Amino acid sequence: MFENRSGDTPIFSCYRSGAIVLLQLKNDLVNTISEIDIKELMFDYFKRFTSDASVKVIILMGAKGKKGRDEYIDFYRKVACGSMSYDKLERLYCALNQFILKLATVNKYVIHADRGQIDTIFLSMALACDYRILATGSVYQNPYHNIGLVPKGGLAYFLPRMIGSAAASKFLLRKDDITAKEALGIKIVDRIVPPDRLEQETVNMARSIAEVPAETLFGVKKLLNLSQEDLHRVLEVESIELRRIVRSDTFRQELSGALDRFGLRY
Repeated sequence: MFENRSGDTPIFSCYRSGAIVLLQLKNDLVNTISEIDIKELMFDYFKRFTSDASVKVIILMGAKGKKGRDEYIDFYRKVACGSMSYDKLERLYCALNQFILKLATVNKYVIHADRGQIDTIFLSMALACDYRILATGSVYQNPYHNIGLVPKGGLAYFLPRMIGSAAASKFLLRKDDITAKEALGIKIVDRIVPPDRLEQETVNMARSIAEVPAETLFGVKKLLNLSQEDLHRVLEVESIELRRIVRSDTFRQELSGALDRFGLRY
């Protein structure tokens, strides 16, 4: 489908077909992105095709092997036990802030496609995009509940604008999984498709969008994204709150309980 592989980083593999670029995210993204050299490599590479006027559509394709809640909790276990430094945690937060802002403001139409168990970091990436396609059988998870944290990635900015403040609050306070059908019903995804059709249907959508004149496509996106200062502020406040919480005894107690409940203690 995408025969022209145009690059590879520890974060994603990149493929190009005409006016469409596909970024296939790799597994273990959260751990990998906390490495500063890798973060800089990712953004340098991202800049190459975002500055290319011949590219009109970017597909951000989620990794197949994500472990959702368990992966999220295990990451913070490493922070709590000292095997992941606070400096690396800061790098992760900084990189996520930059990536979310870039997705929301880039002068390309961005389609997000995903499957499996999806935690709130990856949901944030999806909501920063212009269109979202989800495989049936997928679930969104709010694992920050399990260890007493707050979400990271701008959910408190995106959700109220998409579904209203009351529905956003209800969503963010949910502890159970949100199914693909529910996500479609509350309009945080635009379409659900069978897992074996995810890539093809996403490419079909991208090809349709690529037919829109560039000035129209990017002009409409620019008009719809005039209030990005609010997003920047939300991302900053999230980081402030998370810095405070992860250094607290309460967080360690919540984490310890979650490790036992989900069988993640090694």
